[in-house]
Amino acid sequence: MSAAIGFDPVRERILQAFSDKATRSGLRAVVMAELASELRMSATTLYKHFSSKEELVLNLVERWVLELAAAEAVTEDRPEIRTPLDRVRHWAEVWSASMSALSVAFIQDLERDYPAAWTLFTEGIEERKRVGAALLRPLLKPELHAEVALEMLSMALARVADPWVADRMGTSRSEAIQTAVSVWASGAIAGEGHPRPVRAVRRNRRGERG
Repeated sequence: MSAAIGFDPVRERILQAFSDKATRSGLRAVVMAELASELRMSATTLYKHFSSKEELVLNLVERWVLELAAAEAVTEDRPEIRTPLDRVRHWAEVWSASMSALSVAFIQDLERDYPAAWTLFTEGIEERKRVGAALLRPLLKPELHAEVALEMLSMALARVADPWVADRMGTSRSEAIQTAVSVWASGAIAGEGHPRPVRAVRRNRRGERG
Protein backbone atom coordinates (compact mmCIF):
# COMPACT_ATOMS: atom_id res chain seq x y z
CA MET A 1 0.00 0.00 0.00
CA SER A 2 1.07 3.55 -0.64
CA ALA A 3 -1.48 5.81 1.02
CA ALA A 4 -0.77 9.50 1.20
CA ILE A 5 -0.26 11.06 4.61
CA GLY A 6 -2.55 14.05 5.01
CA PHE A 7 -4.49 15.66 2.19
CA ASP A 8 -2.70 16.92 -0.90
CA PRO A 9 -5.21 18.59 -3.28
CA VAL A 10 -2.99 18.15 -6.34
CA ARG A 11 -2.41 14.50 -5.57
CA GLU A 12 -6.13 14.02 -5.00
CA ARG A 13 -6.98 15.71 -8.31
CA ILE A 14 -4.59 13.40 -10.15
CA LEU A 15 -5.98 10.32 -8.45
CA GLN A 16 -9.59 11.32 -9.12
CA ALA A 17 -8.94 12.00 -12.81
CA PHE A 18 -7.09 8.70 -13.12
CA SER A 19 -9.89 6.86 -11.31
CA ASP A 20 -12.63 8.39 -13.47
CA LYS A 21 -10.96 7.26 -16.68
CA ALA A 22 -9.50 3.94 -15.53
CA THR A 23 -12.62 2.56 -13.87
CA ARG A 24 -14.68 3.47 -16.94
CA SER A 25 -12.35 2.58 -19.83
CA GLY A 26 -9.75 0.29 -18.25
CA LEU A 27 -6.24 0.81 -16.95
CA ARG A 28 -4.59 0.28 -20.33
CA ALA A 29 -6.63 3.16 -21.72
CA VAL A 30 -4.86 5.63 -19.43
CA VAL A 31 -1.60 7.02 -20.81
CA MET A 32 0.32 8.99 -18.21
CA ALA A 33 1.41 11.75 -20.61
CA GLU A 34 -2.17 12.18 -21.78
CA LEU A 35 -3.40 12.24 -18.18
CA ALA A 36 -0.94 15.01 -17.35
CA SER A 37 -2.08 16.98 -20.39
CA GLU A 38 -5.74 16.60 -19.43
CA LEU A 39 -4.89 17.87 -15.95
CA ARG A 40 -3.00 20.84 -17.46
CA MET A 41 0.25 19.91 -15.76
CA SER A 42 3.60 18.65 -16.89
CA ALA A 43 4.52 14.98 -16.74
CA THR A 44 7.25 16.01 -14.28
CA THR A 45 4.62 17.40 -11.90
CA LEU A 46 2.50 14.27 -12.22
CA TYR A 47 5.45 11.98 -11.47
CA LYS A 48 6.41 14.19 -8.53
CA HIS A 49 3.15 13.12 -6.86
CA PHE A 50 2.98 9.55 -8.20
CA SER A 51 6.26 7.93 -9.21
CA SER A 52 4.62 5.46 -11.59
CA LYS A 53 1.35 4.28 -13.03
CA GLU A 54 1.58 1.27 -10.73
CA GLU A 55 1.60 3.58 -7.70
CA LEU A 56 -1.53 5.28 -9.03
CA VAL A 57 -3.23 1.92 -9.48
CA LEU A 58 -2.34 0.84 -5.94
CA ASN A 59 -3.72 4.08 -4.51
CA LEU A 60 -6.88 3.77 -6.58
CA VAL A 61 -7.55 0.23 -5.36
CA GLU A 62 -6.72 1.14 -1.77
CA ARG A 63 -9.17 4.03 -1.90
CA TRP A 64 -11.87 1.81 -3.44
CA VAL A 65 -11.51 -0.72 -0.63
CA LEU A 66 -11.58 1.97 2.07
CA GLU A 67 -14.61 3.71 0.55
CA LEU A 68 -16.46 0.40 0.31
CA ALA A 69 -15.76 -0.30 3.99
CA ALA A 70 -16.84 3.22 4.98
CA ALA A 71 -20.06 2.99 2.97
CA GLU A 72 -20.92 -0.35 4.61
CA ALA A 73 -20.38 1.16 8.06
CA VAL A 74 -22.65 4.19 7.62
CA THR A 75 -25.85 2.90 9.21
CA GLU A 76 -26.26 4.85 12.46
CA ASP A 77 -28.00 7.87 10.92
CA ARG A 78 -30.08 5.92 8.40
CA PRO A 79 -33.69 5.58 9.69
CA GLU A 80 -34.46 2.87 7.14
CA ILE A 81 -31.72 0.65 8.64
CA ARG A 82 -33.36 -0.52 11.84
CA THR A 83 -32.79 -4.25 12.06
CA PRO A 84 -29.91 -6.66 11.42
CA LEU A 85 -31.65 -7.72 8.22
CA ASP A 86 -31.79 -4.09 7.09
CA ARG A 87 -28.01 -3.96 7.59
CA VAL A 88 -27.62 -7.05 5.42
CA ARG A 89 -29.64 -5.42 2.65
CA HIS A 90 -27.58 -2.26 3.02
CA TRP A 91 -24.42 -4.36 2.75
CA ALA A 92 -25.70 -5.96 -0.46
CA GLU A 93 -26.60 -2.59 -1.98
CA VAL A 94 -23.20 -1.08 -1.19
CA TRP A 95 -21.35 -4.16 -2.39
CA SER A 96 -23.20 -4.35 -5.70
CA ALA A 97 -22.95 -0.59 -6.40
CA SER A 98 -19.19 -0.61 -5.68
CA MET A 99 -18.51 -3.61 -7.91
CA SER A 100 -20.63 -2.18 -10.71
CA ALA A 101 -18.62 1.04 -10.68
CA LEU A 102 -15.66 -0.95 -12.05
CA SER A 103 -15.81 -1.71 -15.75
CA VAL A 104 -15.00 -5.10 -17.23
CA ALA A 105 -11.89 -3.61 -18.83
CA PHE A 106 -10.66 -2.26 -15.49
CA ILE A 107 -10.96 -5.63 -13.75
CA GLN A 108 -9.30 -7.46 -16.64
CA ASP A 109 -6.40 -5.02 -16.81
CA LEU A 110 -5.96 -5.07 -13.05
CA GLU A 111 -5.70 -8.87 -12.90
CA ARG A 112 -3.46 -9.10 -15.96
CA ASP A 113 -1.03 -6.22 -15.46
CA TYR A 114 -0.88 -5.25 -11.78
CA PRO A 115 -0.38 -8.28 -9.50
CA ALA A 116 0.25 -6.28 -6.30
CA ALA A 117 -2.87 -4.17 -6.81
CA TRP A 118 -4.87 -7.27 -7.78
CA THR A 119 -3.84 -8.93 -4.52
CA LEU A 120 -4.94 -5.82 -2.59
CA PHE A 121 -8.23 -5.82 -4.50
CA THR A 122 -9.01 -9.49 -3.87
CA GLU A 123 -7.97 -9.26 -0.20
CA GLY A 124 -10.26 -6.26 0.19
CA ILE A 125 -13.15 -8.21 -1.31
CA GLU A 126 -12.51 -11.15 1.01
CA GLU A 127 -12.52 -8.82 4.03
CA ARG A 128 -15.85 -7.35 2.97
CA LYS A 129 -17.22 -10.88 2.61
CA ARG A 130 -16.12 -11.61 6.18
CA VAL A 131 -17.98 -8.49 7.35
CA GLY A 132 -21.07 -9.65 5.49
CA ALA A 133 -20.79 -13.13 7.00
CA ALA A 134 -20.65 -11.64 10.50
CA LEU A 135 -23.91 -9.81 9.79
CA LEU A 136 -25.57 -12.85 8.31
CA ARG A 137 -24.55 -15.58 10.74
CA PRO A 138 -26.95 -14.59 13.56
CA LEU A 139 -29.87 -14.41 11.10
CA LEU A 140 -29.55 -17.89 9.63
CA LYS A 141 -32.23 -20.51 10.15
CA PRO A 142 -31.17 -22.57 13.17
CA GLU A 143 -31.46 -25.86 11.32
CA LEU A 144 -28.84 -24.83 8.76
CA HIS A 145 -25.11 -25.46 9.00
CA ALA A 146 -23.90 -21.86 9.16
CA GLU A 147 -20.55 -22.32 7.45
CA VAL A 148 -22.04 -24.31 4.58
CA ALA A 149 -24.75 -21.69 4.05
CA LEU A 150 -22.23 -18.84 4.07
CA GLU A 151 -19.89 -20.68 1.72
CA MET A 152 -22.77 -21.16 -0.72
CA LEU A 153 -23.39 -17.41 -0.67
CA SER A 154 -19.69 -16.71 -1.19
CA MET A 155 -19.60 -19.00 -4.23
CA ALA A 156 -22.75 -17.42 -5.64
CA LEU A 157 -21.34 -13.90 -5.22
CA ALA A 158 -18.05 -14.87 -6.83
CA ARG A 159 -19.94 -16.30 -9.79
CA VAL A 160 -22.39 -13.47 -10.44
CA ALA A 161 -19.76 -10.78 -9.82
CA ASP A 162 -17.86 -12.14 -12.83
CA PRO A 163 -18.59 -9.52 -15.52
CA TRP A 164 -18.76 -12.15 -18.25
CA VAL A 165 -21.44 -14.10 -16.37
CA ALA A 166 -23.60 -11.01 -15.89
CA ASP A 167 -23.09 -10.01 -19.51
CA ARG A 168 -24.15 -13.47 -20.73
CA MET A 169 -27.31 -13.22 -18.63
CA GLY A 170 -28.04 -9.81 -20.12
CA THR A 171 -27.99 -7.98 -16.79
CA SER A 172 -25.74 -5.72 -14.74
CA ARG A 173 -23.38 -7.04 -12.08
CA SER A 174 -25.28 -4.91 -9.57
CA GLU A 175 -28.59 -6.60 -10.33
CA ALA A 176 -26.98 -10.04 -10.51
CA ILE A 177 -25.34 -9.62 -7.10
CA GLN A 178 -28.47 -8.31 -5.42
CA THR A 179 -30.64 -11.02 -6.98
CA ALA A 180 -28.23 -13.69 -5.73
CA VAL A 181 -28.35 -12.24 -2.20
CA SER A 182 -32.16 -12.04 -2.30
CA VAL A 183 -32.60 -15.61 -3.57
CA TRP A 184 -30.09 -16.93 -1.02
CA ALA A 185 -31.79 -15.01 1.81
CA SER A 186 -35.19 -16.49 0.94
CA GLY A 187 -33.87 -19.94 1.75
CA ALA A 188 -31.29 -19.25 4.45
CA ILE A 189 -32.53 -16.40 6.66
CA ALA A 190 -35.17 -17.04 9.30
CA GLY A 191 -38.50 -15.41 8.48
CA GLU A 192 -37.40 -14.41 4.98
CA GLY A 193 -39.68 -16.50 2.81
CA HIS A 194 -40.41 -13.46 0.64
CA PRO A 195 -37.62 -10.93 1.16
CA ARG A 196 -38.06 -7.34 0.05
CA PRO A 197 -35.84 -6.93 -3.01
CA VAL A 198 -32.95 -4.55 -2.56
CA ARG A 199 -32.60 -1.59 -4.90
CA ALA A 200 -30.49 -2.42 -7.93
CA VAL A 201 -28.34 0.05 -9.83
CA ARG A 202 -29.01 -0.92 -13.42
CA ARG A 203 -26.21 -0.57 -15.93
CA ASN A 204 -25.94 -1.44 -19.56
CA ARG A 205 -23.44 -3.87 -21.01
CA ARG A 206 -20.79 -1.13 -21.20
CA GLY A 207 -21.03 -0.56 -17.46
CA GLU A 208 -22.89 2.73 -17.67
CA ARG A 209 -25.73 3.69 -15.37
CA GLY A 210 -29.11 3.05 -16.95
